[in-house]
Amino acid sequence: MLWKLIVAVAIPISSALAEVQLQKPFMAPEEAHGQVWSLCGDSSSHLLRSYKGGVSVIPEYPKVGEEIQVMVNGYLDSPVTGGDIGIDLKLLSLIKVNKKLDLCSALNSDIMDYQGCPLTSGDVTLKAHAYIPKDVPRLPLNGDIHITDQDGNTVTCIHLDFKLQ
Repeated sequence: MLWKLIVAVAIPISSALAEVQLQKPFMAPEEAHGQVWSLCGDSSSHLLRSYKGGVSVIPEYPKVGEEIQVMVNGYLDSPVTGGDIGIDLKLLSLIKVNKKLDLCSALNSDIMDYQGCPLTSGDVTLKAHAYIPKDVPRLPLNGDIHITDQDGNTVTCIHLDFKLQ
């Protein structure tokens, strides 16, 4: 059940097919993203660049027993026809979650409303939603979700650091 939360947070940061108004991208790495997430690695090398103010997480702090919705408006530098989602997370520094998921399969799930691959370059809007079950422990969560394309290039890397409410 925790994987649905992880995928709900991870996938929206990776890609989508819907177009948005043309804007100049880039959320500078030094800009604050709140206390829940930040970009990791060299964000200037990420293929997906969110627009300033283009990321919304509702509720601001994820809560058990509620749905989480994530939306990202951004710019994808090159097409994505495949890839992986690497999940490396720790709950309370005791429980480790290390998973590798197929990016296109995750995009083609109900969490992403069956958006699928390929993802075209240019303006994108990403939307994901998932219910966080009441039995998920309210523990601190810390770690990275690294999304790569078919050539192993970083689409994005997200560092999570929060406690479920």
